[in-house]
Amino acid sequence: MTRSILTPCRAAGSSRLVRFLTVLACSLALMGCEDEEKKKALAEAVEARMSLAKVTADLTRAKSQIAYLKDELEAVKQTRNELQEQTEPLFGERDNAMAAAEKAQERIKNVTVQLNEQAESAEMLRKEITELELAIENQEKTIAEQQVTIEQLQEIIEQQQGTAEEQQENTDLPEQP
Repeated sequence: MTRSILTPCRAAGSSRLVRFLTVLACSLALMGCEDEEKKKALAEAVEARMSLAKVTADLTRAKSQIAYLKDELEAVKQTRNELQEQTEPLFGERDNAMAAAEKAQERIKNVTVQLNEQAESAEMLRKEITELELAIENQEKTIAEQQVTIEQLQEIIEQQQGTAEEQQENTDLPEQP
């Protein structure tokens, strides 16, 4: 993808350079190149112009790449924020389910104490305990399912953050010609 962005910049710089060199060659031919110092100065000027053209092309290419990477980084940040917005309700649901499970476990303890104290109502209390245990099991399944979903979303966030960091590191490295 980087090449498609950079190729027009390289072509534009090359075109300008070819025109400059053609004008320079014609000027040299017309001048006759009489003085050795003039030749040396013109050669240095040509070299300086070529270096300037290369630096200008590299700068343009780097600016294009930075702009592209900034856009990509913004897209990754937006996706990360959207995923975080999706996970926040799941965390709340998980916390509520855990609190409900703790309450249910506490109630089971209370029912067990009442069972020991009231032998005549033992059958009714056993039924209530069974229902509460089933509710706990269902809530634990729900918690486990939500935890898996949260972990998957966190992995996606971490992958996107890694991609953003790699892209940021790539913008910090100088590009090899």
